[in-house]
Amino acid sequence: MIRTLGTAAATTASIHAHAAEQGALDALSLYALQPAYAWQPAGAPLTVPPSTSDDPLIAPAASDASKPAVLPTQAPLESTTQATQVTPATPATPATAAAPTVTAVTTPRFGAKDSWRLNFEGEWMGDFQDANELQGRIGAAWFFVDNAELALYGTGGYVSQPGQDAGMYGIDLEARWHFLARETWSLFGSIGCGVMGSTASVPSDGSEFNFTPSIGAGATIEVAENTRLYMSARWYHISNAQTYADNPGRDNLGIWVGLSFGM
Repeated sequence: MIRTLGTAAATTASIHAHAAEQGALDALSLYALQPAYAWQPAGAPLTVPPSTSDDPLIAPAASDASKPAVLPTQAPLESTTQATQVTPATPATPATAAAPTVTAVTTPRFGAKDSWRLNFEGEWMGDFQDANELQGRIGAAWFFVDNAELALYGTGGYVSQPGQDAGMYGIDLEARWHFLARETWSLFGSIGCGVMGSTASVPSDGSEFNFTPSIGAGATIEVAENTRLYMSARWYHISNAQTYADNPGRDNLGIWVGLSFGM
């Protein structure tokens, strides 16, 4: 028994010396191996049992004692934080101001329904005897349907006649139908009626208040954008319609021209 213990002690000393040379065992491994050697029979050859431990710190078996101890290499720890590729921020593009929307102003076609025109006209009238009249008219025309207009005028002029000449003023209402309408010209017929006051009787043996019915025909020609030249001839009658004791009346041929501007 004493011999056996002595053999175990010698074996332990030998193992310590071997570990010092190899640098592969620690104190914990040495103590873990001692029981295996302590219970071997006296005189038996020294045998190191194979290692069954998964612990990489346990020394290799005696059969591998001649080989250098290889410590396990620990794989480098992978960083759990992956590098984040930083993309430089794209400079903000200044907002481009939206181009103002320009709405094209379209000019209504001449004679289009619900279009309006401003008219300036001058007229000569005569009875081919001894009376002549000059008048001017300013008015507005409204196309209540395509190619048909209704014009309202204010008038003023002068009457030269036998007896006393007279100044005149009045209102005319005239309807025109452009029965042949083209892009730059038209032909029309007209009918109208108005009232006329004067500073002396017209005719000279008539009255100072008269009605002025008329019927005519004419043409328009485009002379500029949205501008028309009007030309017309008409029968123009002056009569007080029996509102006075005397009603001599007068029939005239009227020729007038004018400019019409789109509104």
